[in-house]
Amino acid sequence: MILTRTPRFLQQTFASQRAFFSRIGFQHFRVLVVALLINARKSKLCHLAAAAPTLGHRTFHARSLLSDWDAPGLLAAQAWRIIRAMNPQPGEAIYLVIDDTRIPKRGKTMDGVSKIWDQKSHGFTHGHVVVLAALQFRGVSIPWAIELWIPQTQAGKNYRKLNQIAASMIASFPEKFGLKVRVLFDAAYLAQSVVRACESKGFTWFSVAAKNRNLIRGNKKQKLRDIAPGILRYRGKRVRMRRSRGWRWLKIAAVDGVLGRTGKVRVVVSKRSRSSKELLSVATNEVTRKPREIIAIYERRWSIEVLFKEMRTSLGLCDYQVLRRTAIERHLHLCCTAHQTLTHQAIKDEGAQAREKNKEVVLPSLNQQIEVLRQRTNQDRINALLARIRDVNVKRTIRRYLIQEAAVAA
Repeated sequence: MILTRTPRFLQQTFASQRAFFSRIGFQHFRVLVVALLINARKSKLCHLAAAAPTLGHRTFHARSLLSDWDAPGLLAAQAWRIIRAMNPQPGEAIYLVIDDTRIPKRGKTMDGVSKIWDQKSHGFTHGHVVVLAALQFRGVSIPWAIELWIPQTQAGKNYRKLNQIAASMIASFPEKFGLKVRVLFDAAYLAQSVVRACESKGFTWFSVAAKNRNLIRGNKKQKLRDIAPGILRYRGKRVRMRRSRGWRWLKIAAVDGVLGRTGKVRVVVSKRSRSSKELLSVATNEVTRKPREIIAIYERRWSIEVLFKEMRTSLGLCDYQVLRRTAIERHLHLCCTAHQTLTHQAIKDEGAQAREKNKEVVLPSLNQQIEVLRQRTNQDRINALLARIRDVNVKRTIRRYLIQEAAVAA
């Protein structure tokens, strides 16, 4: 599909982003986002340039990624605009989910490339590490901030660990609409800097505690791997928990104590089935909450894994071929903005159902949202063409022909 203009139904969505750009930069940004959406799974610069030929060669697109625009500010502002559209009420919970993903890259001259562990190949490779902070509100996941990790050999004095990046994201997270903020992360981010950032903001946090962490109870200091089986055996209770495919039974048990370098916590040990030997220990500073509620809250962290998969497979999060750090981060923000655009349109389609307090919102899958946007974009192009034709019979004939061609192409 060749794109010559921004579709009318998206102009209101982009209107709030105008302040972050110059006039020419804003026009180019809008076309890039729409080109990214209508050319799903083809997100390299050459594909985007082919979808928007009026904006020039792919090298011009690459230079536009280096232009001066506040990508982090735009991403955060658009995320809160989506939350506002859902009519949040004081006292409702919003979840700030933080995690990272590895992106293998063959180009060794790229900024930020280092030796990383690849989960798919189960081996070391060269690539990037990207930290993402996403909002989860009433079941809807929204990218809020994303940052490229730079290794110490390249960053020098400005080097920051992944935990420090996560802590800075938490520290800069604003409190809006009277919402209760709960921060979710995995065991790799259960560090003193991250916990202190949460406590300084008054946020509660939920995380998996690694087996080698020390738990102090009274005068005893023990490893979680040593006490977790006994706690589950003698204190465990079977509970029925909701899953994406029905209900399942879990065995859970809770214990309070002081986690090393973290502070006072409640640790909930759980096992998924009788045959499973793998135990999961979830820690939180919300020590008055019931064990099954702690497990249910932490399971919301899975939403960021789904978000990573959607942006990788459908929005080309990993398909950049630029060298400079600024251009790489702009591509990452571009993909997140494209995801936000789809989410905003889907929430508008839900109407009043997305504005009901404390009710989970079920949106169509990302691929379904992309298909709806493609159909609307194509209809917008047809309407724009027919508006130039005055003869009624010619207009009717062309409309019929274009609709048939669109159906064949689909």
